[in-house]
Amino acid sequence: MRELSVGFIGAGGIARAHTKPLKELGNVRFAAFCDIVEEKAKSYCKEYGGQSYTSFAEMYEKEKMDAVYICLPPFAHTNEVELAAERGIHIFIQKPIALDMKLANRMVRAVEKAGVKSQVGYQLRFGNGVQRAKALLEGEKLGGVTMALGKYVCNFLGGAWWRKVSLGGGQIVEQSTHAVDLLRYLCGDIVRVHAEMDRRYWTQVEDLEIEDVNSTALRFASGAVGSMIATTGGYPGRWIVDLSIFTKKAVLDLQDPNSLRITWNENGSREEYHSQATDLNKVEAKHFTEAIRKDRDTITPISEGARTLAVTLAIRESGLKKVTKQVA
Repeated sequence: MRELSVGFIGAGGIARAHTKPLKELGNVRFAAFCDIVEEKAKSYCKEYGGQSYTSFAEMYEKEKMDAVYICLPPFAHTNEVELAAERGIHIFIQKPIALDMKLANRMVRAVEKAGVKSQVGYQLRFGNGVQRAKALLEGEKLGGVTMALGKYVCNFLGGAWWRKVSLGGGQIVEQSTHAVDLLRYLCGDIVRVHAEMDRRYWTQVEDLEIEDVNSTALRFASGAVGSMIATTGGYPGRWIVDLSIFTKKAVLDLQDPNSLRITWNENGSREEYHSQATDLNKVEAKHFTEAIRKDRDTITPISEGARTLAVTLAIRESGLKKVTKQVA
């Protein structure tokens, strides 16, 4: 198995979610770490090897890399994707890929023009329950989706950049994007949204600019309808991302990405329950590295990240303007 040379842009906490599984998989050489805070990059180099940089352009220029992991907060994205693609470097990028569609579409065009592999960090797609549901929905046994419900619930207050719309994009764009992406992945593209949102829970936090409650009505390209709720004022210590997908012949309940309950509704009710734990980040890393080695498509190319971003931006605009929005 060919060794891959990998670089990192962004040496904060999220980078560790990727360095650890890459190291465990083996046959990966950590070529370089880049961060505007040099001490952070050097700390990762001390642990994993490689050279430290404060400029990703310089890192691209000096290092020979098969792939780069872009682990930046939303506001920090500039042209790191385009420069990597031009050099033939395969790209893993954290969600959301941008805060506006102009930059997101530039990223997509650069990747597709260069023909490099890309993958966005929507690791929930790799859950065993999600994959089982995907296989069922793509077959003919269920008779098509009629309705879908999504939920993203936590009790969380992020740091300085997360609280600012201009830096993080808001809770829907930065967090609930995971639930939106699962709805899209399993039920197809979302073409119209109507959202209500507000700040009702963290009212005592003066520097918080973003929504903490949201309820959105959805229309899918297939004609199916749906809804999603989200809040950062939920159960303390619990993070919930779950889906219920209604079809003509069964209801699929994903209580977490690795668990699926199927309730068949023909000729009475019959239930199946499937649950198999897996390390989502490790499966994601394996999928990306194998796509590079074996020259095959990824489950979540950057074009998918752009489509999910378009939905979350439309939800937020709908909630602000209190209008129905077509998804661009």
